[in-house]
Order: sequence, then structure tokens, then C-alpha cells
Amino acid sequence: MAYTSLFKKDDVKITTPFSSTHKGIDLSRGVVEQPIYLPNRAVSGTVWKILPSYTKNGVEYKDAPIIYIKHKDGSGSRYIHSHPKDVKVKVGDTVVAGQQICCTGNSGHSHGDHLHFEWLTKWDDLNTRVDPTSYVMNDNKATFKVGDKIKFIGIQYVRTGSGEDHKIIRNSIVGETATIKDGPRESGGYTWYDCIFSNGSTGWVADVKKFVLDNTPTQDPVIPPEQTECEKEVERLKTENKGLSDELATLKSQVEKLENDLKLQKDRVGFLEGSLKERDEEIKELESSFDTLKKEKDRLEKEKLEIQEQFDKYKQENNSSFVNPFVKIIDFVKGKIVK
Repeated sequence: MAYTSLFKKDDVKITTPFSSTHKGIDLSRGVVEQPIYLPNRAVSGTVWKILPSYTKNGVEYKDAPIIYIKHKDGSGSRYIHSHPKDVKVKVGDTVVAGQQICCTGNSGHSHGDHLHFEWLTKWDDLNTRVDPTSYVMNDNKATFKVGDKIKFIGIQYVRTGSGEDHKIIRNSIVGETATIKDGPRESGGYTWYDCIFSNGSTGWVADVKKFVLDNTPTQDPVIPPEQTECEKEVERLKTENKGLSDELATLKSQVEKLENDLKLQKDRVGFLEGSLKERDEEIKELESSFDTLKKEKDRLEKEKLEIQEQFDKYKQENNSSFVNPFVKIIDFVKGKIVK
């Protein structure tokens, strides 16, 4: 029997271990419906799926939920055999280490009350299931101590202090070694260690299963020298350059906005110029029509004057045999009108 943060108890037994045909471990205290919690190693996560039932070997098991949780570091876990009434989370919930997820049970393909627990190194890929024993058993004790030499088997952040709010110095390199000089410290759900690396640099790393004890012969750690004035000036210039870069990015954003505004104004000017051109063409057409009408008016007035002159001339020649009858008719009409 051993402690596990899944139960928060130290009398938990692995009833069935991990194997090629059993991709998890079965855990029990010999007491039914025991509360199950998100383990310490998960730190925090999100419930991304809950299957209400499943089929195994052609048999459908109803009311047999499978709970899927994505951990903060991208790994994942599955919880099987709880009864629906004992599921304490829902899809979309954010959970933290120590928060209850469900209870042990006997639902689905099961022959007694227990928890079937699985650990996935990639949260959504069942092909990445690994033995979860080292992740959840005896997980209430610090794994490393001051003076231990560790070797990195994965890439993770190296920070200036113990916590995610501290500045990232760099990424670790697979294969590099370091010696723990301080820690452990707990922050943000992680256990942190201050290390001196083989290249002489220092930094804090969280225990996220990306380093292991290195059993190769150790050497005395190299303590890096204090920064020279030149190195301090370089750091100052780096900080200043970062400020200038941020300011440049802000100016670029402002320039882009001004360019967009200018484009809108240009489009507006183009529209107005097009409208003005149409008005100019209409004015030209009207002026042309006016000129034509004016010429026609002048022509008609000229003809009118010519006719008037001819008529007056004919009238004066009242003895003419052609005009005289018309004059008599006109005088007769005038006389009738007078009477």
C-alpha cells in the first residue's frame, strides 16, 4: 500500500498494474465509492470530454462514464468506473490539483469497486498512454534534493525565480546537466529547483518530468563570475532596444491606421472628381444645346424681320393688283370689327 494524491490517502493498493494489454492502473482502498481527486502532478487542467457509456469487446456498457482531462502541461488523464451520480465535474470545467473529480465505482467492464486511471503524455492521443505509477504514487514527497545532479530529457523553460511569473531566461537543452543548489519550493502547483548548469549559468526549473537524476560522476559546479561593466551595459542596451522595439511597433500600428485613413480619403476624392467630371460633361451638353437654340432663335427672328419688311413693302404698294385685294379684305374686316 502507498500514498497517492488521487485518493489523498496512504493505504491505496494497485490491484492491477500497467501492461501492454492494460493501459492504466487499477487502484482501490477496499472501500466503495471513495472520492477521487486531480493528482498533484497534473497541477491543473480542463475537462474536455465525458463519455456517458462505451463499448468493449462488442458489449455496450451504459451509465459508465469515462472522464477526460487535459493537464496544464499538455498531458492528460482518464478516469473510469465511476457511477454517473458520483461524477463531480462537467465538460468545460477548469480543475486544479486536489479538486474532486469523481468516486471509485463498479460501472462498465468491472468486477469490483475501484478506479481505473490512465496517464497520456499527449492529452488527446490514446496511443501515448504510459504507466502512471511514477506520476501518482508516493507523490507527496519531493523527488530531488540539494546537491543532486540532474539530466534533462525534455525541453522546458529556465526562469529567474521559482514561479511562472518570473522571467524566462532560456529553454533547457536535451542532454544537458545541472546541479540543484536550492529548493524544493512550491509555486503555482509546481515544485521548483534552483540549478547551476554545466555551462556555468543558473536558473530555476519546475519538476514537470523533463529531467531525471544523473548518476554519472559529478564535478564541482562552476560558479559564474559577476557581470563586468561591459556585460551590464550590454544588458542595459538590450532592455533599451526592447523598449525601442515596442515603441516602433506602436508607431507602425499608428502609420497603418493613417494609411488606411488616407486610402479612404483618396477614394472619397476619386468619387468627387468622378462626380465633378460628370457635371462638367452635363454643363458642356447644356451649353451646346443653348448655342443651338440661340442660333435657331436668331434665324427665326431674322426671317420674321424679312417677312415683316416684305409685308410692309407690299402694303405700301396698295395699287398693286396682287396686294390690293388683300388690303381691301383687311380694311373690310377692320370695318366690321369697328361696327
